[in-house]
Amino acid sequence: MDAQRTGKIINYLRSKKGLTQKELATQINVSDKTVSKWERGDGCPDIGTLPALAEALGTDVDSLLKGELKEIDNSNKSLTASEIEQLLHAISIGEDSDTSRSLLKNPNCRIKLYDFKRPDLFGKYELRKIWNMFQLLCEKIKNELFNNRPDLLRIQILSVDQLTNDEFMRCVPQGAFFYTYDYNNAGFAVEVDPHFGKILLKQDAEKFPEVTQNDSDCLKLIFINHFIKMMQELIYQNTDKSIPWEEFEKSFSSEINTLFPCSTGQIPEEMCVLVTLELTSDNDGGMMNIQFNYAYFSHLCRKAGLFGKDNTNLQELTDIKSRPHENNVYAEFGRFVSDTVKLEPGTILMSSIKYNTPLNVVVDNKVLFTGEVCVADENYAIRIYDEKKEEAISYDEEHYIALRLGGTYLPSETIQRLQESHIIPLDTTPGKPVSIIKDGVSVARGEVLVIDEMYAIKIID
Repeated sequence: MDAQRTGKIINYLRSKKGLTQKELATQINVSDKTVSKWERGDGCPDIGTLPALAEALGTDVDSLLKGELKEIDNSNKSLTASEIEQLLHAISIGEDSDTSRSLLKNPNCRIKLYDFKRPDLFGKYELRKIWNMFQLLCEKIKNELFNNRPDLLRIQILSVDQLTNDEFMRCVPQGAFFYTYDYNNAGFAVEVDPHFGKILLKQDAEKFPEVTQNDSDCLKLIFINHFIKMMQELIYQNTDKSIPWEEFEKSFSSEINTLFPCSTGQIPEEMCVLVTLELTSDNDGGMMNIQFNYAYFSHLCRKAGLFGKDNTNLQELTDIKSRPHENNVYAEFGRFVSDTVKLEPGTILMSSIKYNTPLNVVVDNKVLFTGEVCVADENYAIRIYDEKKEEAISYDEEHYIALRLGGTYLPSETIQRLQESHIIPLDTTPGKPVSIIKDGVSVARGEVLVIDEMYAIKIID
């Protein structure tokens, strides 16, 4: 069963029948969160659920299993393969009768659910900047370190990605070379797979498959030391030099065994930036990964202007005939008593909101909807999960603290038309601080965390 394809078909047939996710869930005795998960392609219905699901959607089990569109109430008419592909494409880009993307500037943009346990700390521009630096570094390595190695044909960058330390460590091959440079203090680590290391050491990997401590020491001497020096110098040269070189010059952690990556003591759930390089020789190839602690780029490099700095003197002009409206729709984690809250940098505000709980969509101090966080065209967005209009929570308190993800302006007639699955774009971007509101005024900014399965905000400024 193709989860993405089946999810689109479930969404299509449910919408055509005029059912909400909650109504469909009630009919087949599952939660509405489960239906939402299926439609997003994050999972497939259990075999035991398929008969009831097929009946509720007016199709058959075989069609759901094969990802086909067949509606039993339409004389068992089956669509051709071409018709199915066209319809699924229309569903995916919002061209069908579903108007869920109508509020987006680019209805064809890619929508992805956002996970605060695995946050996007860096945008496309910043990742592209890192890519370009390492592309240049590969050229320098080829010209300066490999000029006497005709057997080494190519070194190139393969990817730049964001993931958790745990996700990366679980992928490190057994017997890899692993060198760490003050990783847990805004540093980095370098992992070289055995094939790559053996090529650099001019060893036959078939004859000498085991990686020894002597191999590790030799590789560090002939290659890693030079690579690290060139990398750090290149990164520093791309900053504005407002932070001294000494803070970029990370030292090798000699007390950590280079053959046992797990000895580094990395915090599993913390994010990292992973740069992957590929080395090709005349008869083999291998990979090399540079794992940066998220704070290296987020705190050190960003502060030093690696990604550029906001121009505080830059002011955008607005056409007099199109004056913008103030935001009137907000996505919030919740509102809390403000009496004893101290808003100081470094303070972590623990909420009572469980991780993965839908956020509140607040209009005129009333929670009219709840929704799940997603990303559309680099910005946060909220996909409406449940309507609360008839049971709306009213915030009448004069004094409060609100943890706000972002906001937008929508005309009142648009708000009236909002319903389940509509996607509301917000004015904030992943990787940037969110607002902490006190009595209606933004008084601080913070970073969203998940601690003990509960949402929290660490105050930055």
